[in-house]
Amino acid sequence: MTQRGMRAFIIFALTLGATVCLVLGLTLPVMRLTRLYFWTDTHSILSIISALYATGEIFLAGVIFVFSIVFPAFKLLYITMAGTLITFHPARRSRWFKRIEWLGKWSMLDVLVLALLVFYAKSNDLADAVALPGIYFFAASVVLTMIAYSLIEPDAPSTETRELS
Repeated sequence: MTQRGMRAFIIFALTLGATVCLVLGLTLPVMRLTRLYFWTDTHSILSIISALYATGEIFLAGVIFVFSIVFPAFKLLYITMAGTLITFHPARRSRWFKRIEWLGKWSMLDVLVLALLVFYAKSNDLADAVALPGIYFFAASVVLTMIAYSLIEPDAPSTETRELS
């Protein structure tokens, strides 16, 4: 197996692991809220989105849906496709890499939103909030995606670079 083939395989394995972690992060509980020491609620990202939608907070539910589900899934698909281009179309890597750079700027926004929710609940004495395994799987998905992204960096000049010289 060539070095590029090995790199493409590693990128695929990382994105597969990130996909599994993303699914677990979305479905497992991300936080437990305890109010007045008696009432506890556990929430996953999916249940938070559906609860916000059910209570009429459609905009907030939409923002969390886009940045926690749609955007990470799209980014994983895009990185997988760009990783295969390393092997099959090395000349197109530069263009794909620039697009992924734009996606990478939004990597930790979804984790930040969850951290702010936990902080808000704790600071207003609304409830005692505890992070649960779902948030760790979700964060692991983001980290694995970032590692896969870092392996896509173009290491050989593309056709655009060769045309300029």
